[in-house]
Amino acid sequence: MAAKFNTLTTTAARAVQDGVVPGLVVLAGTAGEVVFHEAFGSRQIEPEVLPATPATVYDLASLTKALVTSLLALRAVQDGRISLDDRVATHSPHFRGADRAQVTIRQLLCHASGLPAHADLWKSVATAGPPGARDSLLALAAATPLAYLPGTRSLYSDLGFIVLGDLLEQVFGDRLDRLATREIFAPLGLSSLSFAPGPHSPAGPVAPTERCPARGRLLAGEVHDLNAWAMGGVAGHAGLFGHAADIGTLCAALCRVWRGDGGNATGMGALALDRDLVRTFWSPCGVAGSTWRLGWDGPAASGSLAGERIARAAVGHLGFTGTSLWIDPARAVFVVVLSNRVHPAVRDDARFRSLRPALNDAALDGLGYAG
Repeated sequence: MAAKFNTLTTTAARAVQDGVVPGLVVLAGTAGEVVFHEAFGSRQIEPEVLPATPATVYDLASLTKALVTSLLALRAVQDGRISLDDRVATHSPHFRGADRAQVTIRQLLCHASGLPAHADLWKSVATAGPPGARDSLLALAAATPLAYLPGTRSLYSDLGFIVLGDLLEQVFGDRLDRLATREIFAPLGLSSLSFAPGPHSPAGPVAPTERCPARGRLLAGEVHDLNAWAMGGVAGHAGLFGHAADIGTLCAALCRVWRGDGGNATGMGALALDRDLVRTFWSPCGVAGSTWRLGWDGPAASGSLAGERIARAAVGHLGFTGTSLWIDPARAVFVVVLSNRVHPAVRDDARFRSLRPALNDAALDGLGYAG
């Protein structure tokens, strides 16, 4: 079996050797079983060099959108707390204004709400202590001027998921980190998946990210995204940490639900998700020219960062810090890649853009995948 992954191990090792990433962890599985799970290089190179291990905990960045916010939205729909076509303003006290009165929860999920991609809102609230900074940032995100007419296009938006995270906290009556633990992680025993674990997570060694100019320190177990940091490390768009094994367990559980293994609402331990709703959330959102599902992305027809091998009906997500996951639920196949490419500093390295699809394709080849 190891020989089948020679291309994958060579590609990963070369990326470390060439300085594309300090280190990385790759996990690949099929039919609910992990077939490949290895670490390469270092989890840290400053102030001292420390090795990456399969249990290394990474800042998952925007994987938070898929693994927390989208799944909690799905659960809220299943419980009857919300409907996908509810107006956001119905549930969110911050989301007011004639220009956004018709924006729906579905549009937030598929990045078609009209909200722009990003804004440095943290700069406006940095002097306020928690919880004031968090509340102020939520209000600023909800009031950000729209960049386009809602529903007419998809524009990937952190701000939209900040608003969506706030909405979910309103309808559930609790904070996202506690909701995620109660509704998703604890039923599956996923101990590494958490917000703001600190530099010494009991689940495994933590990979630091940037030596952050704004905070004047190396970030270890502290969220890299500055808007999420201003929100106390708990936000709908970023803040989740975890290791590959737990993500793989969650991917396998979601595949079981999608496939209907064991019934219509099953597959996630004590957490029951409805098969048809999972399929709805993993179907194209219907916005012209968009690859987005509801909180998840899909591979582009060509040139996708998911690679060329995986079925175009697959789902996944990327994270700015150097993380990704891709799932083909019809074949119960998943690939998780975790790295801290932003350690010790953020770089715009075209080689990393090439590395992501190469790793995914090599992992699928090792699995004997036929997409």
